[in-house]
Amino acid sequence: MTSEQVVVPDEPAQDELRAVLDRVVSDAQFRRLLLDDPKAALAGYRLSEVQILLISGLDESDLDKLSPDNLDEYFAVDSAVYTPDDDTDFGSAPETDDDESGGAP
Repeated sequence: MTSEQVVVPDEPAQDELRAVLDRVVSDAQFRRLLLDDPKAALAGYRLSEVQILLISGLDESDLDKLSPDNLDEYFAVDSAVYTPDDDTDFGSAPETDDDESGGAP
C-alpha cells in the first residue's frame, strides 16, 4: 500500500455526541433502545471509544436527568477527560537507587 492509499479516519465529530444526547431527550423509543442495546442504538453514529463508553454507561436514572436545559452540562463531560503532561509531578516520592534496608531482606 502506498502512502497515497492510506486513509486516515476523521476524528469523530462533537456534533455526533450532541445528536445522540438530543435524540435521547426527544425520542423515547431511541432512549429505550439505548438502554436495552447501546450497540444497536449507536450504530449509525461516528463516536470515539470514549464517547461510546460514556453514553453506554448511562443508566435510566442518568437519562431521566437529561433535559434540554442541562444538556450542555452532560455534553461537556466528553471534554473532561484529563491527560497529564509527562513531566507532571503528583507529589510521589522520587525514585532512588539507595537500598534503605541496610542489607538482605
